[in-house]
Amino acid sequence: MVSRSMPHEYFVLDVANHSGPVIAQLGDRSVREAVIDRRGRRYRFVGIARRDHGGRLDVTALCQGEWIVSPDLIYRSA
Repeated sequence: MVSRSMPHEYFVLDVANHSGPVIAQLGDRSVREAVIDRRGRRYRFVGIARRDHGGRLDVTALCQGEWIVSPDLIYRSA
């Protein structure tokens, strides 16, 4: 279920740097193995975020420690 009362912006990670090799392509965008936030914390790629028929991100499907990296990538704290 997609939550309309929970803005997806609360779950978007502010990435400072990418780390590791490119492990996949999503359209014309490269998916890196890991990202690092502005506090120096590292996150590893774990999947693609789901969207509903209206295009909203399903943030209720995220597990603890998971964050969205634009466009629809999910990274988990390492």
